[in-house]
Amino acid sequence: MSSKITRLEALTDISAFVAEVRASHATLPRKLQQIADYTQQFPDRVALDSITELAHQIGTHPSTLVRFSQHFGFSGFSELQRLYRDHLRSNSVGYSSRLEGIDDVGPADVLRAITQSAVQSATDLEASVDAELMDEAVRMLASANTIWLAGSGRTVAVQSYFQYLFTGLGMVSHALVSNLDQVGKYVDLMRPDDVLIATSFRPYSQATSATVIQARAAGIPCVCLTDTEVSPIYGPVSLLYSEDQFAGFRSLSATMSLALYLAIEAGRQRKEAQKSHFAFRNRGYDSR
Repeated sequence: MSSKITRLEALTDISAFVAEVRASHATLPRKLQQIADYTQQFPDRVALDSITELAHQIGTHPSTLVRFSQHFGFSGFSELQRLYRDHLRSNSVGYSSRLEGIDDVGPADVLRAITQSAVQSATDLEASVDAELMDEAVRMLASANTIWLAGSGRTVAVQSYFQYLFTGLGMVSHALVSNLDQVGKYVDLMRPDDVLIATSFRPYSQATSATVIQARAAGIPCVCLTDTEVSPIYGPVSLLYSEDQFAGFRSLSATMSLALYLAIEAGRQRKEAQKSHFAFRNRGYDSR
């Protein structure tokens, strides 16, 4: 394993492991690259499926999965899978369990904690998101012919808000229904001058992940709002941040603020581009 991370980090910190896999991807043998790609696109399957099932899905042999694990310092595939299972388990606490944790908290304190959590999320957003990537996302959206919106679960509200904003700004957008069986048909409708905005947080929607993966494969530019580099939708233009939480409940304060920012700035850039275009045309007519 590379000296960039220690064995202990590899076994306990999935973000460090994923970063190391990405850093060494180009130097891996082709079969190990296939496994590396799969582990980053489908982390939940790595956590839950058997080694035989995973090997079949990837198109390789179980022994190659063992070799991949050992290449990064694990004793075998089971140890690597334990890392992914621990990551999945830590982000899969049920709502009933969350409610039990606040049995003794009064209504006023719940409201106060929720509002404080929302303020913290919005405050942390500016420090968390890469400014250059935000600028790139704005440029992509401003020049897009059509903006496609992918989300599932709680991020459906983000889809609706984006569409509301873009409609008001005169920008064409379409919200996709979260349906794994329809992903291919959706992607077939997209064109290279369109942009896909996808929003997904742990435990990550399979439909949203599949939409991003297929869209990228088809050459469709993607802007992704997600939480970590472990996310299956993580890519070149991914805005990484996290929402603060109260008793395991996460709001969408940062996400909605980011959606509003992207829409406003894209609308402003598009308006300026249109002004420049009309000014150029008018100069052309005046010179005749």
